[in-house]
Amino acid sequence: MPKFIILSLALSLLAFSSYAQAPTPAQSLKKAVLKSDLATAEALLKSGTDPNAAIEIVPGSATTYLITAAINNNLDLVKLLLQSKAQVNQVDAFKTTALMTAVSKGNPAMVTLLLASGADARAKDDDGKDALTLAKEGGNAAIIALLEQKLK
Repeated sequence: MPKFIILSLALSLLAFSSYAQAPTPAQSLKKAVLKSDLATAEALLKSGTDPNAAIEIVPGSATTYLITAAINNNLDLVKLLLQSKAQVNQVDAFKTTALMTAVSKGNPAMVTLLLASGADARAKDDDGKDALTLAKEGGNAAIIALLEQKLK
């Protein structure tokens, strides 16, 4: 009899802990963005998950889904997040924007999309660098030309 009670208690605790640890929509979206799972991200965003919620990839350093998608160099996911009203100029803990990230990744198509979506090319990160400075450091002529055109 005591074994049965202990087993029942253990199973109940296991069931409760599984229920208590069910991921929130924000956690599920974070996972989908990290894994570049476009279909899951789209379903979560359509169901109302906030595309502007702050997330932590590195503990203690807030970032955004949009910056994370740009880090992963996933143009389709960036498009989806922008269509879902992700704030294009929202910064991370280092005042980095998705545009700065796309510039650093050397992705002209993503830079073009972000600029067309209202990205601020004049925004500066914690080091005082804007997107054009980062582009010049990276030496990507196509991105430098895009940013210089935007800044005229």
